[in-house]
Amino acid sequence: MTTCSNLFNHFNPIIMKLPAGLIDNSVEVFKHNGVLKAATNGSIINYLELHPVLREPFQAELLGEPLTIECLRTEFKLLQADEMEEQFVDCRYAGAFDHVPDLKEGKLLPDSPMCNKLKTCKGFGTVCKAPKGPNGALSRHEYMIALKEGEGKQDKEIAHECSIEITTVRTHLSRIRNKLCINNRIEIGFWIQSKGIL
Repeated sequence: MTTCSNLFNHFNPIIMKLPAGLIDNSVEVFKHNGVLKAATNGSIINYLELHPVLREPFQAELLGEPLTIECLRTEFKLLQADEMEEQFVDCRYAGAFDHVPDLKEGKLLPDSPMCNKLKTCKGFGTVCKAPKGPNGALSRHEYMIALKEGEGKQDKEIAHECSIEITTVRTHLSRIRNKLCINNRIEIGFWIQSKGIL
């Protein structure tokens, strides 16, 4: 006879992780109703209201990338420091509201690009960056095809949605596998999920 306590031992409970910043002093940046927000120490505030010490790592990263600053000036038409910082953090860190913090113990952990302007954004590869694989970063087209692959789409569907030939899709998939050092489509999907993209 099986008792309730025996049944309980046979099941692994699902442990749901809370988004970062809600129960610790890490920082999780996200967008809500078009406004850049930050979760830290159990509070959610506008990003620009974060304590200066918590904004400093983001600012230091931006200041260390002159090409990103130039892109924000010329392509995004931003001139004010706070505007540039906010756009930079939005593009690079506000991708997913998840349990992986964007800032923890002074270390920044960028999110993967997920915005709806990915196809045409002039800041791709500069302001926002696709995660690098062991053999290099994915190009914009490779990244977009990897996203569609992660959604479970077939080559024909991807070709139609991207307005390219099936052979071009397959060439991109080959390059993606090479850059990420993976062997097949399933592993592309696992890589996408591991980066919190979908």
